[in-house]
Amino acid sequence: MPAARDLPIPGRRLKGVHFALELLAQQNRLLEGAEFGKDELVSAKGKDVLVIGGGDTGSDCIGTVRRQGCKSVTQIEIMPKPAERPDDPDHPWPHWPCTLKTTSSHEEGCVRRWNVNSLEFIGKDGKLTGVKVQEVEWKADPEGGRPVMTGKGKPEIIKAELVLLAMGFLKPELPGLPGNAFVCGDAATGASLVARAMAGGINAAAKLDRYLTD
Repeated sequence: MPAARDLPIPGRRLKGVHFALELLAQQNRLLEGAEFGKDELVSAKGKDVLVIGGGDTGSDCIGTVRRQGCKSVTQIEIMPKPAERPDDPDHPWPHWPCTLKTTSSHEEGCVRRWNVNSLEFIGKDGKLTGVKVQEVEWKADPEGGRPVMTGKGKPEIIKAELVLLAMGFLKPELPGLPGNAFVCGDAATGASLVARAMAGGINAAAKLDRYLTD
């Protein structure tokens, strides 16, 4: 399984900060009849929840915590808000369009914010109580590199007893593979689209065929 991207800021070890898949995988097992002890259970019931990450995994978290009976749920994303139109003039073809996606989980109710950077997990007696965040803005690099992020305004604290880290996955590291190894799918690219995995499989099969027939 690919490793989830972590957020190593102060307070990371406070009780109440979890990777998204800790919640989602456990919820699937609960629906199948599994039982968990009080110290193992990741539950949003009666809690203010903060989801860090604006992708599909974050959306799944929103729907799950709503069904668990959370008090409130907020989703933050460090990148700017995507365009609210089918076409994206800032990312013309062949670039991937950056269009706002609203899922059924979002429609169930949540606060969504963009251009928000997480600075510190705040807690008391070892338990999470909130997250210190700051709005940011992105400016073009005059030298043509990646956009530069700068803080904007004063930091604030978002109240939360449960934080779910849904910031994507790291590309797998495959040390020690022999020169004739053929890798595709998530093992090669990290978690991505099924269509991309299928294309990778076709490409790997073609290379394998050439290797065996040459």
